[in-house]
Amino acid sequence: MHAAAQDFPWTEELEKTVVNSLVTSFGLDFLLFQDKAGGEVDTIHNVRQGIWATEAEKQRYEQRGKYEGTAYHQHEIYIATGRADKKQHEAGTLHDAYRKKQLEANASRNLDHVISAKEIHDDAGRVLAGLDGIQLANQASNLQSTHETVNKSKKQAPIDDYLQRLPGLIVAHEQTLANDRVRLASLPRETPEQLHKVRTLQDKIRKNEAKITELKAVDPEAMRKRDEQARAPYEQQINQEYYTSSKFLKQTAKASGMAGLAMGTRQMLGLVMAEIWFELREQLPALLGRLKDKFTLEAFLKSIEDTLKGIWSRVQARFSAFLLAFKDGVFAGVLSSLTTTLFNILVTTQAMAVKIIREVWGQLVKVIKLMVFNPDQLGFVELCQAVVVLLSAGAATVAGSVVYTQLLPMCSFPFGAELAAFASALVTGITSLGLTYFLLHSSVARKLWAYIESIMPHAGTVKQFQAVNAELDRYLAQLAKVEFNLDVEELQAFSTELEACSNEQQRGTVLKRAVDARGIELPFEFDNPQSTRNWLASLV
Repeated sequence: MHAAAQDFPWTEELEKTVVNSLVTSFGLDFLLFQDKAGGEVDTIHNVRQGIWATEAEKQRYEQRGKYEGTAYHQHEIYIATGRADKKQHEAGTLHDAYRKKQLEANASRNLDHVISAKEIHDDAGRVLAGLDGIQLANQASNLQSTHETVNKSKKQAPIDDYLQRLPGLIVAHEQTLANDRVRLASLPRETPEQLHKVRTLQDKIRKNEAKITELKAVDPEAMRKRDEQARAPYEQQINQEYYTSSKFLKQTAKASGMAGLAMGTRQMLGLVMAEIWFELREQLPALLGRLKDKFTLEAFLKSIEDTLKGIWSRVQARFSAFLLAFKDGVFAGVLSSLTTTLFNILVTTQAMAVKIIREVWGQLVKVIKLMVFNPDQLGFVELCQAVVVLLSAGAATVAGSVVYTQLLPMCSFPFGAELAAFASALVTGITSLGLTYFLLHSSVARKLWAYIESIMPHAGTVKQFQAVNAELDRYLAQLAKVEFNLDVEELQAFSTELEACSNEQQRGTVLKRAVDARGIELPFEFDNPQSTRNWLASLV
């Protein structure tokens, strides 16, 4: 294992990885992308957290207008529901879902917005979807008659908040009741005025006792269930309205397109800059060597010209690779933007998470492309190894991104950002090489890959054909070295004779005649198929 580690080209591979990281993830990345919490597309979840992707939607929410309770409580559905509930109340059939029982005939009834009207009015998700708050608040699913005490104590609070403070509210009323009873016991009852105060306090105590009784009758589980029944259609309407709207689709398409172009540009320019660096690294030492003994302006300009020509030639030679990198980058950028938007529908992604998603997709696109097309026709084990290398590079880039995010706030001094970028690129390079070596070249990895290859179907047959192919390559290489002593005219005649053949038998005859004429010794009888098969079998 130690010898294998020594043979591994650590320095060369580290340089390549660090340079590529510097000119892409930690260089151009922060010029082409402005990562921010919540991504580039507004989502209902994010705006409810006070995070807007666009200034226009933020301004629209801030200009939603002041809450006016009268408009919400004079809606036709609210009034009609109140009248219908009144008839049921008088008939003794009105169910109070908050207290999980029928509303008493002598009880004071109020019609409550389960999700309070003010909460709906101030809901950023509702404003983003562009729905009318008055219509949403006054749906049948959001209207519930209950005891007046419960409704007035709930006020405009969400049910979960109300239930959290309900025990404290009951304790406060009980403390007031206890104090009033003490006061009542001490009040004089001699004059009419004193008797009036006694009756007033007694009436207050009775009302407080009734209030405590009604508050204690609240069923928290039933109340939460009623809240869920109201919120389910409310959320469904908002989500369906916004996420199927042209506004959301256009914003998503624009963000994905911009991310794709930026990612493609980053990948392509990164490769170009890396090639420029590698060419300069090779040419600069030679240039300095030529000029250090005798420096002339003409020689200096000529060296610069030659270096620039070398750079241009190197860039031209890899032009197709640059276009391929651009195309792969576009796909990765689009998919990373869509993934970020999807995540932000559920949770708010931080700026670092946005970058990590982008880098992961950058490698996943390469992995998917490799697995689907397999352009080099790799075997199963070799294909798995190539996928492992790509995934290792992705994991290393993620590690480097985390390091960069942690270092950047501490590097507030001049060139601190550049230092953080270099340190992150170095971590990326070291992590990538370490993972690649361990997963491919370590003794444990070699044993694992060998075992996987041994259990593959037809593994023995594949090895046999590989051996035959290697022997044929060797033999053909020897044939290539044979001097046929053919001049141009003879070679042209031989080629014409082969082209004139209409079947394999005729071609065999022409070839046999040429072999006999040149005295070429074959390890099998030319016109004997069994002899050919025996020779091939002997190679295994």
